[in-house]
Amino acid sequence: MRQGQPRAERRQERSAPEGQPRQEPNNGAGRAIQRQGHLGQWMESHKNLSLPDQQRALQNEPGFRELPPQLQQRELNQLARLYSMNPQERARQLDQIEALERLSPAQRQQYAAAAQQWSALPQPRRNMVRGAMRDLREMPPAQREQVIGSPAFAEQFPEPGDRAMIRTLLSAEPYPPTAAP
Repeated sequence: MRQGQPRAERRQERSAPEGQPRQEPNNGAGRAIQRQGHLGQWMESHKNLSLPDQQRALQNEPGFRELPPQLQQRELNQLARLYSMNPQERARQLDQIEALERLSPAQRQQYAAAAQQWSALPQPRRNMVRGAMRDLREMPPAQREQVIGSPAFAEQFPEPGDRAMIRTLLSAEPYPPTAAP
């Protein structure tokens, strides 16, 4: 994590199941946490601790106690969720957090709006978008763009707003390593 940039602001709400976009909190109250390094590094340096010990370490981070109680609890819950994941799930989650960190504040706002748009979709439509995103996230950027711009994709998602929403939600997805041909 970048020093001075709040973890709560850099990450999305993590309550959504895998494959669903998660909304990023829109509350700047998390600005007080000033952890050194990135979340992945913090998790690595605390990996030998039990969950209660990790939670205590988090509570001792500079600025944590200045957060509103609701955000403190959200941070502790997020830590517990990461702790309970298998290493592959945790790595994917941490990669996505890193991808969100790289977004500019304006891009984060766009992302939050797209996540809200997605959550307002009827369930069958949300499932369709989730499936498309699952397929697209496995592609390199150029191929993703080619698929999203294709007539077949436009037929499946005729609303330009839907395609823009998918592009925006995928903007915080880490790209898989490119395989050698």
